Amino acid sequence: MEPIPRAVDVTRPAGTASGLARMEARRLGHQYLGPEHLLVGLLAQGDNLAARVLVANGLDMETVRAGIDRLIAQGVLPGPQPADEELLASLGVDLGAVHARLQESFGEGAYWDTAQRVRHRSAQPVPHPPQVRTDPSPLVCPRAIGFAAHAAIDRDQEVGPEHLLLGLLLEAEEPVGTDLPVETRRERALLGLPVDGPQPQRLLVEAEGRTLEGLRQVLVEAIDGPADRRS
Repeated sequence: MEPIPRAVDVTRPAGTASGLARMEARRLGHQYLGPEHLLVGLLAQGDNLAARVLVANGLDMETVRAGIDRLIAQGVLPGPQPADEELLASLGVDLGAVHARLQESFGEGAYWDTAQRVRHRSAQPVPHPPQVRTDPSPLVCPRAIGFAAHAAIDRDQEVGPEHLLLGLLLEAEEPVGTDLPVETRRERALLGLPVDGPQPQRLLVEAEGRTLEGLRQVLVEAIDGPADRRS
């Protein structure tokens, strides 16, 4: 992939979808942010073009989550990984139940907005503040983000949910192991992720009888209009 030629802004819906994807990764007990989480994040944000295209093509929230569960059961994706939630559980705190109650009471979007405001509020002046990582890391689909940035720049747009979905579909055309450096392969193995084989988003799309090419064509037409009007 060619280097991204310039900085590009991200729309608020895309930022919210990314945050919801991280929350989905935490819900699953995953210590990384992957394409399967981003698909759920786009659907959870809901009010965006990407979600509408996904739902219209049989990939709603329930279906995608069921597909992820199936990939976990098949060993394509890892099950829950050790995390801080285990320590809280040993103290009698069920973080999943707390999260679920907050979602039920206030909605996923409100939960995310509040978490962001707390995260970015002014810190108290204390010496050597503890460094606590709360988000899943690392990002294991950087090519998808690169494709999304290129798609937005080519159209002179900010990166929106539709560009993120387009990036995921473009990334899925190549198997997982394509051009992976040794360090990345080792990192994936440590995370319990496969180092070869089809991308999970491809498996999720094809499980519903769709093709990457067909879904991408529908998405591009939704972004740009029909091909005969673009020529």
